[in-house]
Order: sequence, then structure tokens, then C-alpha cells
Amino acid sequence: MNDNPYSHMDKEAHRIAYLIAGYIRNTLTHTEHEELDDWVTASDKNMKLFEDLTDERNIEANLQMMEKVESERIFSELQQSGRFEKPKGRKPRLIWMSAAAVAVILLGLFAVWRAADTTPSPNNQLATTKADMLQPGSNRATLTLPDGAVIDLTTVKNGSLLSKTANVSIQNDSTLVYGHAEAGNNSIEIHTLSTPVGGQFMVTLQDSTKVWVNAQSTLRYPVAFKDRERNVELTGEAYFEVAHNANLPFRVTLADSSTVAVLGTHFNVQAFPGEKVKTITLVQGKVMVQADHNQAVLNPSMQAIIKNRSIATTANVDIEEVTGWKDGLFVFHDAPIEEIMSQVARWYNAKIVYEGSIKQQFNATIHRSEPLSKLLYLLELNGYVKFKTENNTIYVLP
Repeated sequence: MNDNPYSHMDKEAHRIAYLIAGYIRNTLTHTEHEELDDWVTASDKNMKLFEDLTDERNIEANLQMMEKVESERIFSELQQSGRFEKPKGRKPRLIWMSAAAVAVILLGLFAVWRAADTTPSPNNQLATTKADMLQPGSNRATLTLPDGAVIDLTTVKNGSLLSKTANVSIQNDSTLVYGHAEAGNNSIEIHTLSTPVGGQFMVTLQDSTKVWVNAQSTLRYPVAFKDRERNVELTGEAYFEVAHNANLPFRVTLADSSTVAVLGTHFNVQAFPGEKVKTITLVQGKVMVQADHNQAVLNPSMQAIIKNRSIATTANVDIEEVTGWKDGLFVFHDAPIEEIMSQVARWYNAKIVYEGSIKQQFNATIHRSEPLSKLLYLLELNGYVKFKTENNTIYVLP
């Protein structure tokens, strides 16, 4: 009979502890590194555990505690397995630190596994210094009505909202849909859809145009288009699928009065306040971009870059990278770290602090629903960058 109910965990715990310790000391072979990667990405629990066990602050705190209070007891227990030996005589301190690091990792693994069956006592847990977890964004937005009333769309169940001139409904907790305006009503009611940092939402306008609104963005539009043009105003980022209507051109006006004019097409606009560059990327159809007296006509896969009221264009743009966000993806193709962390900051509501220069470029495709720890781990795999998280701050280190 097996007297240890956790004996089935021992082998795996020792193996994972060995791999994580090797990761910390940078001694893993390529095969071992792949084995560790497979374990880490197998579940969010493994990812979080890996992050905690490799946090420099946690390791230091736990080693200090072990040396000061429990080193003899811990190593006495571990010696029974014959895997560790406390150094004798004047052996280098590095040997002790290496063995102790593995012990810390082992105890952390056992503590997590046993917590699934028992409620651990504070007296038998290792000291930890956890950073607050930054959660990924979700479908969140507010709708501001002409009278100043603000509706939190996350609190509204699927169904109709009251509007003086249009039927408005929520679908799938993620899309605001406008129906036809009431006959004979000539008033023009303006609505404003705003997403916070870490929020996104979709709106289907009265003419069937679909707009995906990214985090930290604002879209202002009439509930019905009754002029000779269909005019909307955008601050931030949105992807448009404009319903074709040759008699009513569709125009997007940006905060600096730049405009994008179309008849029916698919395109992405990025115009965040405070950023010097604004981009309009065409996916399908044709658009005309205008800034002051400058203008440019775009064909599919072209991008207009507006800077200091001038317009430059580039062809063969990576459409997947530009529009991946609307499909729930971060897509980075040869992207600088600053561009990546700008997106991460808006989606995870994080502050970014750089503690060194990183000139390498990155390639990755990551679901926006992933926890921050997993996203940062995947970015670290190429060895060019390291991250630390503390409260709502991400520290970027070379």
C-alpha cells in the first residue's frame, strides 16, 4: 500500500523543479527548454505558477526564509529522497543556492498541488510577493445620449433600449444594433459610443454599416442618416465595414479634422489622441483620405499615414497585423517592442516602464483573451526581452 497520497506527483514535481531551476540558471538544453515550454503553455495554472516561481523577488524572499528559519528541516525531508545533499565544509555558496532554488520550486509545486485537496495553513506556505494580475479586456462600453444620460452597456441585457428616434438593441452582449428611424421624425439624434481602456464593442449603424470599436476609443454618430452624406466622428481606433450606397457617401472625421471618404468598403482607422501619427489602412474597396489641402486615394492593401497634416502612402501593408485586433488577436510581424506594449497597455489597462533599450523586432500571434502572464512569457521566448509586473505596471527589460 502506498503511504504517500502524493507520491504520483513526486516524479513530475521533481522534473518540473529541475527544468525551472535550469531556466533560472540558463543551463537547459534545447530539448529541455521545449519540454518546459510545453508544460508552461499546457494551462493557465501552469503559466501563473511558472511566473510566481521565477519571480526574482519571490526566490529571494523564499531563500532568505529557508536559510534563516527552515533550512535544516526542509533539507532533512528532501534528503530522504536522496536527491539533495546539504553542502559540507567550505563548498562554494553557489552550490547551496542552486540546491536551495530547486527546493523552493519543489515546495512551491507541492503547495499548489496539495491546495487542490486541502486548505493550506499560512504557517506551511512559502513567502510570496505577488503582483496584481492585469486582466485582459472584454466587451465594455458606454452609450451617451443627447440629454447627457450615460448607459453602461455591460449592465444592459440583450433587448431594446429606449431612444426617441430609433430602435436600439443589444445583441450577444457585445453589439449595439440600430433599427430604422421612426417615419416622419426629422430630428437628428446623436449618440456617442465610448470604450474604456481594456474595453471593446461593436455597433451596427442604421444603414447596416458595421463598426468594431477598439479600446480607449469614441465613435459619435447619428441614429439615422438623413443628410447627403453619412457622417461619423472617431477618436481612437475602429474597423469599418461600410454598407454601399452610391447616393450617400460615408465620411469618417478624425479629431484633427482629417477625413476618410468612401462609398462602400472595409478599412481600419487608428487615430489615438496624443499620438503624432494616424493611419488609415484599406482592406477592400477604395477610399480618399484628406488632411487640410492634401489628399490621397487608397487601393486595397495600401495605408495612408497622416503626420503634421501631411499624407504619405505605402503599399502592400500587412493587413492581418493591422486588423487582427477585431478578430480577437494580437498579431505582430517584425514589430518593435514599443508598438507591442502600446497595444498591451490599452488592452490590459497597464502602465509601461522601459528599463533599457530593446532594438530587436518580434513575431507572434496571441489571443487577446490570454492572461497577461502568458502573453509576456510568449514574448520572452526569443530571449530578447524580460518583463516584471508590479500592481498595474509592466517593466520592460533587455
